[in-house]
Amino acid sequence: MNSYCEFSAVYDELTQNVDYPKRFEYINHFLIENNITNGTVLDLACGTGSMSIELIKNGFDVIGIDLSENMLEIASNRLLGYGDNFSLLKGNMTDYRLYKSVKACICSLDSINHLNDIKDVEKTFCNVYNSLDENGVFVFDVNTIYKHNEILANNTFVFDEEDFYLVWDNEFVSDRVVRILLDMFVWNGKAYDRFSESFEETAYSIDDLLDALCKAGFSDIFVYDELTLNPPREKSERLYFICKKV
Repeated sequence: MNSYCEFSAVYDELTQNVDYPKRFEYINHFLIENNITNGTVLDLACGTGSMSIELIKNGFDVIGIDLSENMLEIASNRLLGYGDNFSLLKGNMTDYRLYKSVKACICSLDSINHLNDIKDVEKTFCNVYNSLDENGVFVFDVNTIYKHNEILANNTFVFDEEDFYLVWDNEFVSDRVVRILLDMFVWNGKAYDRFSESFEETAYSIDDLLDALCKAGFSDIFVYDELTLNPPREKSERLYFICKKV
């Protein structure tokens, strides 16, 4: 998984169209269904803390984990504006260990797709399972195979903003796998600095993810089309998985 050293500086602007309150309300629906209305929630691959902020605003304590020190530094500065009921840890999804168990874990915006081997996905799910209290809930979303193969693959997106210019180039690598190449020009006050980064995302079938979840110990598992209570469609681009530790 890439650390997004320079990408972190422009990440929030690139995701400003993401309705985090709406996504939180959707996730919170499942937490409430399972009588989770307070306590500590793990924000896995928390990035710059946008979902953590929603959790804190709604009365939860937060443990955020991310591999990128840059992302965590930004998250820390942002979360301090909402109190001190959070802690941030640098760690990999596949091998982190918490200092206490949590009532729920969320993993948002296709972070699971950054794991490029199903064995790493299984390790991550096992870590989550072991981090949860009894009857704890795990909610995560993933990009689908359809989105990788038909929407992202070989398409290029350009972001021309006031302080940066970014070319986001997607390359089809193989079935389910997309390589993302980022070429950034960031204004430093006098001139533009150029940075480049690349990483791959892998999509997994529903059956593969269900199998990995079952191996981790989860049994009550539901899968929905993005931000709905509808079953997955043939052309679903993002799916949500709701899993319970029982």
